[in-house]
Amino acid sequence: MLTVSSKSQAHAFMDNPKARQSICQAQGGFWWPADGSNIPNLACRAAFLDSGYVQFIQEHEISVNVADYHNQQAIEAAIPDGTLCGAGSAEKSGVNLASPYWQKTEVMPNGDNNIQVRFNAQTPHNPSFWRIYLSKPNFNASTDILRWQDLELVQEHGNIDFTKSSDGNRYYNMDVHIPADRVGDALLYSHWQRVDVVGEGFYNCSDITIVRDDVEPDEWQAIAYFIKQGQNANVGDSPWARLFNADGQELLNQQFLVNGNNAETWQEDFAAQLNESYNQHIKIGVKNLSNSSSNNDIIFDRENILSNQVWVTNSNYSFTLSVIAQTENTAPIVHDITDFSLDEQSETSMHVHAFDDQNDPLTFDWTVPAPLTFSGENADITITAADVDSEQTRQVSVAVSDGKLTTTQLFNVTVNNLTDLPNIAKWLSSQAYSTGDKVSYQNKTYQAKWWNKNQQPSSSNTWNEVVLDNDDGPLWNIETSYPGGSNVTHNNNLYQSKWWTKGDEPNLSEVWEKR
Repeated sequence: MLTVSSKSQAHAFMDNPKARQSICQAQGGFWWPADGSNIPNLACRAAFLDSGYVQFIQEHEISVNVADYHNQQAIEAAIPDGTLCGAGSAEKSGVNLASPYWQKTEVMPNGDNNIQVRFNAQTPHNPSFWRIYLSKPNFNASTDILRWQDLELVQEHGNIDFTKSSDGNRYYNMDVHIPADRVGDALLYSHWQRVDVVGEGFYNCSDITIVRDDVEPDEWQAIAYFIKQGQNANVGDSPWARLFNADGQELLNQQFLVNGNNAETWQEDFAAQLNESYNQHIKIGVKNLSNSSSNNDIIFDRENILSNQVWVTNSNYSFTLSVIAQTENTAPIVHDITDFSLDEQSETSMHVHAFDDQNDPLTFDWTVPAPLTFSGENADITITAADVDSEQTRQVSVAVSDGKLTTTQLFNVTVNNLTDLPNIAKWLSSQAYSTGDKVSYQNKTYQAKWWNKNQQPSSSNTWNEVVLDNDDGPLWNIETSYPGGSNVTHNNNLYQSKWWTKGDEPNLSEVWEKR
């Protein structure tokens, strides 16, 4: 059965901690010279020499389609051991290589042993789900090429709403649990899976160093005030906090949506969220708020909002808080759908890729004219073509709405009329057939084993597929030579050769003329 999807699929990569291919893409140097000597990172240079630059410029396309994506064996068949970082792709095999030079990102678990990771979704897809793995303690990225048995599943997430940042990028943010006994170098392996008929999944390798730093209260240092004078947020706005270390590495990137329930308390609520999720990096509040010399706790002062400071473990860190104004509602984004054809009495599953920057729920209204029908709902449907006497093309439309605005995509579906073999009638679901009856269905011939009715020949064991020669010509054979004027049967169609030919398939070559 044919599967059809939108022209542009979901595209994404692990942005923090950065995936291998993303680091190489950002550092550049791979366009010239051909020996890769301008690539600053030795691991990236080795990857380039192994499989070129495609793996870098397609940093958002380390992916593979696995229709049976809930079946781990199917995934491992598509991505064998040794190919995990490149998702089984030969042209992206360089990122699989072992090297001591892969750039590592420091991650520091918070008090709940969680770190926050961020996926850059250049093209989001919901619904989807996530599996995050951590390499086992005995794995060494300097010498070992990753295998499935080297991984431990540490986190799973179902569908997550993305956020659109002020820089125009769309991100998925999520917590990942790090086992309490883990410290030092490791590899974080992420699998983001689209939930649709195509089954595209994205697989990224991020090299990390897990650090543990239990900081006592008197070691915290204030570097900024949390809220600036005159800084406020209205309902629909999104305060955005970011923290960087001395090298410019982003340690914190968090947004907070102001709504009707927290409009008066958003400063305290946002601070509480940051204090809980990032307590390994930051504390927001006032030290010694109780004026007790024995109390070094940092507590948020709700009575004097502007007195609250940002406390960190290193005075060279930098902090920013900005307020992103509420944006106007925008129409859903729906990717173009490629025109396609299908044979009469056949079907195809299709998926339309759509998302909404405001994360509003979407509805899908399909218009599918006869001789086509459809089943299913929302973004995934199956289109079925009825029996036709001649080739027909119909325009199909899908209107995607967020409840306020609608985007419509149009595409054409052509139904192919299949020529029957002489004296072989087309199968009809309404007709009863006796033992030995022959029918044509989806360009093939079938013979009934016993009496039956409404038993589809291609999927029912009541039918046997048969291969027939006929009076108009033998079945075409790739090894046979045919003089001009020869008649053959191929795919239940009759053809005549215009001149001598051998190995030219009748339905693909101009040497054959359909009769």
